[in-house]
Amino acid sequence: MQKFYTTIFLLFSACLSFAQTSDLLISEYGEGSSGNSKFIEIFNGTGSTVNLADYRIWTISNGGSWPEGTITLSGTLANNTTYVIANNATDVPGANLYSGTCSWNGDDAVGLAKLVSSVWVLIDAVGTDGADPGTGWAVAGTANGTVDKRLTRKSTVCAP
Repeated sequence: MQKFYTTIFLLFSACLSFAQTSDLLISEYGEGSSGNSKFIEIFNGTGSTVNLADYRIWTISNGGSWPEGTITLSGTLANNTTYVIANNATDVPGANLYSGTCSWNGDDAVGLAKLVSSVWVLIDAVGTDGADPGTGWAVAGTANGTVDKRLTRKSTVCAP
């Protein structure tokens, strides 16, 4: 698992070599084909330590509106580091937070929300609100690209 986190850090170091990220962003999404290996990883490339109490993970199950489910975060996230929220320690060892609310499938939307002027605002997402897409969303030209996959954000993306 250490190799996994080192790889993610190296991927996002490329982004930081020419610009910092404007806010936290979703750097990786997992919806595993075996077991319950569901996770979301957020990355801080803002140049500062961030208070995670100002962020939440939102979920929508099978179509609907933001947020149907909420995972509350706490603590701080140092610059150039990631924070992993997963459903269980067996399938996703080494996560920062385990939550039974991480139970999405490829057709469920997962988002990162931020508290802005006393209002929660969705700033990044895998999937969208509205109608259920069926089996999953298309990603990079691949139909149902969110089903049974691990998606890693390109290092050139520096904003949510």
